[in-house]
Formats: sequence, structure tokens, C-alpha cells
Amino acid sequence: MPKEKPKWKLVDDYPVTDYQCGARAGDRVRLRRDIVTCGTGGGATDVGHRAGEMWTVETGAAEPRVAVWLRRPDGDRHTWVDNASFWDWFERVHEHEG
Repeated sequence: MPKEKPKWKLVDDYPVTDYQCGARAGDRVRLRRDIVTCGTGGGATDVGHRAGEMWTVETGAAEPRVAVWLRRPDGDRHTWVDNASFWDWFERVHEHEG
């Protein structure tokens, strides 16, 4: 019987600097709306991140190239879908805006 392909792959290389959505590593982005966390039953439990939070676009993994890698204000890394909808949730912050 063939061995089942693993669901996860260890990634230790993050060469992607330019994402399909137009974001680039080093960009500062502002969250446009609250991110609400949900419990196991599907109901909202808490506002995990508030609109206005500043996040940083990080270099990302090349495989699979489907996610924008971000650094949240708490320092943890987070991924987001790499398509035009990224800009529905984030806006680019220019240096003079702080």
C-alpha cells in the first residue's frame, strides 16, 4: 500500500519579497477592520485585532505561494491570502503617516 503524502512540509526558506497582490516585504500596512476570533461552535468570541493596527509585510515562503506573510503588532507571524482581497482588509501606510 502506498505511503500517504504528509499534509505539512517544514519551511525554512522565505525568499518571496514581492507578492501577487502588490504588497512587498517591508511595507507597513494598517488593518482596515476588526478581526473577530470564533470559537469551536462558530460564534464570535472576541475581537482578536482592532482596525487601525499596524502590521508589517514579511518575506514569504515560495511553496506554496498562496499567502502573504505578515508580522502582527504582538510580534507573531500571520499569513493572509495573496490576492486582491488583501487590500479589502489592509491599506499601505506611507512613511510620513506613522
